[in-house]
Amino acid sequence: MTTSLLENLKLSASALDNCTSTFKSNKNLQLSSTSLMLEYDIDNTLNAIKENNANLQNTNTKDSFLSKLMFKEKDKVNNPSAVAAPLQPLSIKCDEDMKIVLPPTPPATPVIQNTARKRWKMLAKVLRKDSEEAISSSSEECGEEQEASVRRFKSFDLLRKDNFEDHVTLNCLGKAENWYKYRILLENQNHQEFTVNIHHMERHLTASDLMGFNNTGNICIWPSEEALTIFALYNLNAFNGKWILELGGGFTCLTGLMLSKYAKPFAVHLTDGNEISVENVKKTVCLNELSCYTKCSVLKWEDKAARAANEACKFDIILSADCLFFDDARSALVDTIWYYLSTTGTALIMAPQRGKTMNLFIEESIARGFLVNITQRYNETIWKRHMELKGSPLYNEDLHYPVLLHLKKPPEVPSNIEKTTEP
Repeated sequence: MTTSLLENLKLSASALDNCTSTFKSNKNLQLSSTSLMLEYDIDNTLNAIKENNANLQNTNTKDSFLSKLMFKEKDKVNNPSAVAAPLQPLSIKCDEDMKIVLPPTPPATPVIQNTARKRWKMLAKVLRKDSEEAISSSSEECGEEQEASVRRFKSFDLLRKDNFEDHVTLNCLGKAENWYKYRILLENQNHQEFTVNIHHMERHLTASDLMGFNNTGNICIWPSEEALTIFALYNLNAFNGKWILELGGGFTCLTGLMLSKYAKPFAVHLTDGNEISVENVKKTVCLNELSCYTKCSVLKWEDKAARAANEACKFDIILSADCLFFDDARSALVDTIWYYLSTTGTALIMAPQRGKTMNLFIEESIARGFLVNITQRYNETIWKRHMELKGSPLYNEDLHYPVLLHLKKPPEVPSNIEKTTEP
């Protein structure tokens, strides 16, 4: 009876050890899955894992106290005078992948480009109605109009958007016509293709939706976001093992999402100042198989009281695309980057010059204490498209060509923000 009990204990202990080992090798993926299902914030858990990473990497530890105790008890029963021998735990095979089971990716068909006429039709509807009266964007017509933005130049034609044909697969997730597949094909030797599934918001548009720095990412993907994503995909290894924060990611958080799927970061935090955008990003995250824990939340730059103390100086890399053109938000953005960026981290800011807006941001960043590096030619593919577009009447370099800024804190200046440790 005692022997049988000990064997069962050995079996349970071995299963726990094996599953713990598997969890360590896939810890971020499993934590991400749990967090998404339960809507549970596990940042404190990840902070502890990060701080004790050296201990977690040592998977070949000594036998636990329980294993030793079981051996002693078994030895007393079977052979009291025997010399202790190493306990050989039973082997239980665990699935090393343990990935989320997602629906198969359906084939895609091209999305037809919209015309300026649809854009003006949408704006006319807004102006004819009361500013608080909603215009439904759920219909196909309004959905197409919403895609037409006020931009003359739309993109560098490196990002493809396809819609799903398999409506049955997506019916359980919402209306199939609201889901799209975004593709980027790198022009390198391997011709790598990167894809993510993106949910487009089904909501109501009002005049206020077209104004304000917290709403600019609700309508479209801007060229700066496209360029930042391209830059990141060409430099995936630079993001491995990093805590990544995306600021002002809009309704897609495209760059952070791509890194969460294809790089090997420690964790990714996707944020925007608009609640509707963040809810949309949460839906998007659920339909992508990501490689790390990915968190989505509202982050308003001007709201200092809402900043979590345990996230001060936490992030190794901060991403931001085309968030410089609102004068009212400039100081808050600089202060937000300073608060969240680690002392050895880098903020990657992508935006066009757009008159004096970039220079004003650089001046304010330097005044705050940042070291700023400006890069015009950061990616050969983007640069090639830029040179080809220079002769186009629709292309204005000052408005449309994104410049890359690297922001760092001076190494000799320690952080003046105190971190709090929870008991």
